[in-house]
This record gives sequence, structure tokens and C-alpha cells, in this order.
Amino acid sequence: MVHPRQQPSDSRVIESQVTMERFVDYGVGTVPLDVTLSYDAADPFAVTVILHAEPGAVRWTFARDLLVDGMFAPAGLEDGDVYVWPCLGDGQVAVVVVELRSPTGEFMGQVATRDMGRFVDDMLGAVPLGSEADEVDLDAALERLLESL
Repeated sequence: MVHPRQQPSDSRVIESQVTMERFVDYGVGTVPLDVTLSYDAADPFAVTVILHAEPGAVRWTFARDLLVDGMFAPAGLEDGDVYVWPCLGDGQVAVVVVELRSPTGEFMGQVATRDMGRFVDDMLGAVPLGSEADEVDLDAALERLLESL
């Protein structure tokens, strides 16, 4: 189930709580996992997935294009850090599979396409494809960078 909520701020943060089915035992079974999908228009090219797992939450940020494209066709590299693709889950229900890899671990799970689609629609409503660069204040970013030196 998805519960999108628009944050009451100028940053236009979109968050959705979803239940993702995490694959276990080499894809033989799944277990439910609470996940937060998050998009902040202040960082318009990225999307964040927060896996609420034990012993603590894992935050993964990647290009939002991977998530948008992965709704309809495989996106990312099969041997890369993030790979997203559409599939049919149990009961022939349309799902989006998200695979995340790092040197310290791997994760693969699926979420119903209708739930992921609501989040993607809200995200694209906040910042349409192709207009991401309009959201970036390059002068402010350069100023922050120079101040950190």
C-alpha cells in the first residue's frame, strides 16, 4: 500500500511508504519489508530508497531516470550498482524489481507496479522529465562548494 505525502515546504519532497517483497534464498521466497521512496526537487536528478531493515535502515540514492525507465523496460546495468526492471510477480501481478549492489551487500525486492507508479507520477508531477536542470541553482551550489574549500 502506498501513502504519498507532499511535504509542506518549498523543497517539494515526495515520500511514499510501500511494502516491498524482499527476495530471500536466491529468489525462492520473499519476505515483506517496509520501504520509503523519497524524492526531493532540491536534488532533482536523484531518488532515494530507504530500506527499513534490522539492525538499521539502509539509504540508497540513485538516478531517478533508472526508476522511471525501469517501470517499462530494464534500466541500469545488470552487473552495476542499481538495476530496475518490470516483471510479473506471484498471481501474474505486475511488479517492479529493484536490485541494489554494494561491496558490503546486495538487495533485491519487488513492489507492485501500481504502487511504484503512484510515487513516480507524484515525482514527475513535481519535476517533469527534462526540466530537472531548471531546479538546480548553480550559483548557490558553486558558492557552497567554494565555502567548503
